[in-house]
Amino acid sequence: MGLNTMQPVVWTLIGLIAYVCGLVIVITMTPRLWKFRFDEWMFMGYAVAVVSGGILAFVPLAITFALFNGSLGVKIFDFLLLVGIFVVGLRMSLRSFRPRNAGGTFQVSRILVGSFCLLLLAASVYCIILLFLPPQA
Repeated sequence: MGLNTMQPVVWTLIGLIAYVCGLVIVITMTPRLWKFRFDEWMFMGYAVAVVSGGILAFVPLAITFALFNGSLGVKIFDFLLLVGIFVVGLRMSLRSFRPRNAGGTFQVSRILVGSFCLLLLAASVYCIILLFLPPQA
């Protein structure tokens, strides 16, 4: 039951759709967080969306690694997905810490959002390191 009833291609496709949706959510919703104070309810709503997008971005890594038992091709594929997460996290954190136009934004909100993007970046680096370490027996 579970993973054995659906074909691996379908699971991979579902994971890739979740990956794209997660990165799009992070890219589009992050700049909207800057316009609200961190204690407003709209900030919390957008923050939930951004965190959900970050979780969705890591979905295909778990799916492909579980389905294909960490073969070399899957490790390379997962590495490319993690590089995409790294680039998005770096871009959004730089835009949060150094905005082009700081008018109409709150500095504390930008710092919180930039810190989240740095954590997303650190998680992708950690996963890249774990991806190519030999398994512990």
